[in-house]
Amino acid sequence: MAKQATDKGRKVRRQGRRVMPALRRGARRARAKAERGPLTLGEVIAAAFETSAGELGEVLALVTSPQMTRALGRRIVLES
Repeated sequence: MAKQATDKGRKVRRQGRRVMPALRRGARRARAKAERGPLTLGEVIAAAFETSAGELGEVLALVTSPQMTRALGRRIVLES
């Protein structure tokens, strides 16, 4: 690829566009997530009870699942 191009007879140095680094994109996503407000443990457990129709075993399985750990970024350990 040529380093110079011509514009109406004079030479112009080419300048490429850089792709935005993934790190900045990730930071923007994290900032948007933080603006939604933090979840409390009580809210997470209440939502688990609502989705599992009040079954304690299902709530424990849902809250301690690997998918929930990934979604929250924290591991929740409960003992029954």
